[in-house]
Amino acid sequence: MATREQPADLYDVAILGGGLAGLTLALQLRKARPETSVFVAEKRPGPAPEAAFKVGESTVELSCNYFGEVVGMKDHLEHDQIHKCGLRFFFPAGDNSDLAERVELGPPLYPPVPSYQLDRGRFENEASKRVADAGADLFMGAFVDGVELGGDHHAVTIVRGGPGGERTTINARWVVDASGRAFILKRKLGLEQSNGHVVNSSWFRLAGGLDIEQWVPQDDAQWFERMKQRGWRRFSTNHLCGQGYWVWLIPLSSGPISIGIVADPRFHPWERMNTLEASLDWIREFEPQLSEALDGRADDVEDFLKIEDFSYSCKQVFSSDRWALTGEAGAFLDPFYSPGSDYIAMSNTFITDIVTRELDGEEVAKRVDAHNDLYLSAFATHLTFYEDQYVFWGNPAVMGAKITANNILYWGANALLFFHRKLTELEFMSEVRPDLERIWAVNRRLEELFRQWHAVDSREWRRGYVGVTDFPALIQRHIQLTAGFDDDALKAQLAANADVMEAVAVLIFNKAAAALGNGAPGDDVKIDPYKVSLEPDRWEADGLLGGSGLTVAEARQGPAGGLESCFADVVAQPALSPR
Repeated sequence: MATREQPADLYDVAILGGGLAGLTLALQLRKARPETSVFVAEKRPGPAPEAAFKVGESTVELSCNYFGEVVGMKDHLEHDQIHKCGLRFFFPAGDNSDLAERVELGPPLYPPVPSYQLDRGRFENEASKRVADAGADLFMGAFVDGVELGGDHHAVTIVRGGPGGERTTINARWVVDASGRAFILKRKLGLEQSNGHVVNSSWFRLAGGLDIEQWVPQDDAQWFERMKQRGWRRFSTNHLCGQGYWVWLIPLSSGPISIGIVADPRFHPWERMNTLEASLDWIREFEPQLSEALDGRADDVEDFLKIEDFSYSCKQVFSSDRWALTGEAGAFLDPFYSPGSDYIAMSNTFITDIVTRELDGEEVAKRVDAHNDLYLSAFATHLTFYEDQYVFWGNPAVMGAKITANNILYWGANALLFFHRKLTELEFMSEVRPDLERIWAVNRRLEELFRQWHAVDSREWRRGYVGVTDFPALIQRHIQLTAGFDDDALKAQLAANADVMEAVAVLIFNKAAAALGNGAPGDDVKIDPYKVSLEPDRWEADGLLGGSGLTVAEARQGPAGGLESCFADVVAQPALSPR
């Protein structure tokens, strides 16, 4: 795969790891600055197997824009991967033996801005070919045996041909760790950091796939008519949710389906899922329809993998000492919203910015600090989506509100900025940072509120549907990703999106407070969105009511334009019926 038999002595950039993060970074660097010499060391000796290779198969809008438009693999995504019908969620009903009884949240049709399901082996094999074609030096079967940082150039030693094989040392101006959980630089530099989100996962790939629509009687017209066309649900990233867990179902273009359990050990001990046999027993207990679909198909199971306590943070990811971390070599959140590839896209974009500028003679210390701060601040905000939240993962009323708010944050902040190529523009980002902070601060408060809401109202709901793309406040922000705003319009849109988040918080509080014995405040009482809680004893001291903020009436009619028609169905008047 390499463009030469032996590595050169000197490179501009050495990338440690030729997986998803390392390969796409090599392509991005060569596109951004074609004269950049790039070395990539990948320990895998040959092509990756299709299907039974790596997880991280579900992608969302930001990363798909990166893979398609920035890296230049749109043709591969459209022709060789599965066009995805969004994220779809099913919440528990009874013993989960009837999918039609479970509350469903998801799009009724393919969302306008595309996303894809990735067969990782297929994608990385194609990316490897393109890296070589782009003129980077990709060496397969190259194990990184040592890294020495310092001076004008860093030294990287690789071993090829297995243990005891040929040792080669190359020098590079920049070293980027894309080695995944090998954590080559992270361990060397003492950058490890836990984050308090303890969740485990196990998964396998099933040859021949499966279709969840076969779990529902084919004459159930009401259930099938939710979708614009039968058969589309199978192409979603389907989430089967319950208290303390969710199960992913992701179809792959090579034919199999990826099936994984993600669970909080407080509710589902690791020993219940850390072997294939244990996982199948767990599925039999908590997801019986999936279990029935697996019966008699033991020979179709292509692999089984697991990872305990998979989420972690990182103290620093970019350095003006000319090293950087990307992908799982740095920090990893949780796969619930499929953010892994998004963080690859963002980190690779920050790295490309600082590396190409530094190679052209620019002083980049200020940029490095700014990019570190933005990346880690965004990560910390997104961590609140998950940390200590699995307790209400089976509550459809709370989850409907949560997913609505989280999507507005995602489409209205990080993704919007990425699609408009603004994350690396320091002056622009400084100007819009106050509105980003507004969005993040409201979200942090809401995540606490969601736990409180579940504690006072954990009823089971049945046979409901929340069609996400029918809601104007959501679909508008999704469509605006590709609006092509100029700078002034983009600043105005970010401010409007912060206003939307404030209105969302007021309406969520109003709905959640109704579950309290004394009900919610009146529609004309000002509510501070940054102080919402379901602890009435705190309201006066916190200044929640009667001061600054929005009334419920203002939130319904106000700054978001169309929010109420969206949010009423999700939270205020859900099309659900309690058991």
